[in-house]
Amino acid sequence: MGLEIKTLRNLPIGVDLGTTSVKMAQVRMSKSNVELIGAAFAESIPPQADRPVDRVAAQLKAVAGLLKSGGFSGQKAILSLPAEMVLVQPIKVPIVPPGELDAVVRHEVQPNLPCPADQAVIRHILAGTVRTGGKEMQERIVVAVPRADLERCLELARHAGLEVVGVNVEACAVVECFARLFRRAADESRVTLFIDLGWGSTQVVLAHGSKLVFARNLPVGGCTMDRAVAEVLQIPLDQAHEIHMRMIGQEQEGPAADDLFRLLDTRIAEVTDKIAECLRYYESIFVNRAIDRIIFVGGQAHNSRLCRCIAERLNLPAQVGDPMAGIRRAEGRSWPEQMNTREPQPAWAVAVGLSIGANLAA
Repeated sequence: MGLEIKTLRNLPIGVDLGTTSVKMAQVRMSKSNVELIGAAFAESIPPQADRPVDRVAAQLKAVAGLLKSGGFSGQKAILSLPAEMVLVQPIKVPIVPPGELDAVVRHEVQPNLPCPADQAVIRHILAGTVRTGGKEMQERIVVAVPRADLERCLELARHAGLEVVGVNVEACAVVECFARLFRRAADESRVTLFIDLGWGSTQVVLAHGSKLVFARNLPVGGCTMDRAVAEVLQIPLDQAHEIHMRMIGQEQEGPAADDLFRLLDTRIAEVTDKIAECLRYYESIFVNRAIDRIIFVGGQAHNSRLCRCIAERLNLPAQVGDPMAGIRRAEGRSWPEQMNTREPQPAWAVAVGLSIGANLAA
């Protein structure tokens, strides 16, 4: 999905514009290793206060300072826009001549767009083929964003001092982040379910080895749990958010945590049911490619108990992904204080994948 760029010793900075934070990471690659040469993190304004484009403006205002403090080399960057700004949807389309494909995709996706299709930037990739009603169809993954929103974000990025050389989406960045670890021939035949647990949304991504074959953005995430905590405890939303974050940061155990998770059980089941719907859709397309494992990423994946609950309901083996696996710190550079490399850092998967993906696109 990334734009084609020149191969660089120092790859572009991956800029992950999430719902509640901005993360920036830059790597350089050689034949033998990957080094992190820069990383920085900043919290964004409260997500319930503004429209997505307003939050992006606030995030990018912080970027100028992060560029100076993060140890980055240059200003070239790959952006990932907030999930709620981007439509990610699998669709089936008939097999048509290449010159007609874009028009067919635009027609199919129009009902789900917030604007006319001719006012959106729409990209799509082939995931596979399927027979429906006796006809062979193409299964394509569509990514769409209103052109006005994209242009506004690019303008804000330029004002922040970034030289944007590409725009990617979270689903592609996550797969690209871990593709470098799939080195054995057997890895290419494995089916991996990536679940990106964010505050504002959950990305459901499936890959055959390093090939993306399914992606969908679900409008549920950490905010869903915040609202559930507020509802069951009869407390304000900001107080519920603090309790939820303590659950993630401190991995609370004991009777109090057990009671809270029991209260959240219905909401966790709702999230898992939505993920299961995605898996049933995938299985209807790739009938002979069973899912082998789950890799959890995203900020909410620090809540290992939540990950266990979801994995158990889906009856699949799972692990929390570590995008820093196999990446060493460049000489003379330091890790940001938010990055504790003694444990997995699932929240950095998109930022790292955006930078690494630039090398794959070259």
